[in-house]
Amino acid sequence: MTPILKLPGVGPALAKALQDHGVRSVEDLAAKPEAELAQVPGLGVSRVARLKSAATELAGSGGATPATQPAARRTAKPAGKAAPAVRKPRQVSPAKTKPATIEAAKGAATRAAEAVKSGADTVDAQSREGVDRAVAAAEAARLAAEEKAAKAEAKAEKAAKKAKALMAEFAAAKEKAKSKAKKEKGKAKSEITKEKAKAKKILSEKSGDKKKKKDKDKGKKKKKDK
Repeated sequence: MTPILKLPGVGPALAKALQDHGVRSVEDLAAKPEAELAQVPGLGVSRVARLKSAATELAGSGGATPATQPAARRTAKPAGKAAPAVRKPRQVSPAKTKPATIEAAKGAATRAAEAVKSGADTVDAQSREGVDRAVAAAEAARLAAEEKAAKAEAKAEKAAKKAKALMAEFAAAKEKAKSKAKKEKGKAKSEITKEKAKAKKILSEKSGDKKKKKDKDKGKKKKKDK
């Protein structure tokens, strides 16, 4: 198994996130479906395709890194006046690449290109869908706000009409009470005047009766004296 940190573009943080999702080696990443890899935090569709392609290639090569040419050996000059022998540099034959590895790399590159294209189309579609949802939500919110404002305005207008009607009713009741009080006051005043006149008449009658009685008694007394 090839450690996941040997894969180019994978650091300690991403390695830990991959290990949390069950990817502990380059071979695990190469065998993991791209849909599951896209769920790892920090990985997008395009990055998943690149990592999977590199992992497939590295896993196919057995985790070996490219061989480096050995440093050219320095030839020691022999003592004496003889000219040093010149050695021809040894030709290093390039490492042979297995056909299966080449085919796997080609297949991985093709799949990566298709995944990138599909991912781009999916991202565009998701972006458009997200924008459409946002616009629809904003429009719905605007309509709801307008409807709420219209209801509030109608309610305020109704309350104003009711308040106006109550004020008119209060004014009418006040005027009616004032008129009734004035009428009652006039009636009471008239009753008082009548009672005063009645009392005066009674007093006058009593006074007249007393005077008549007094005159009568006086007349009787005169007759008696004679």
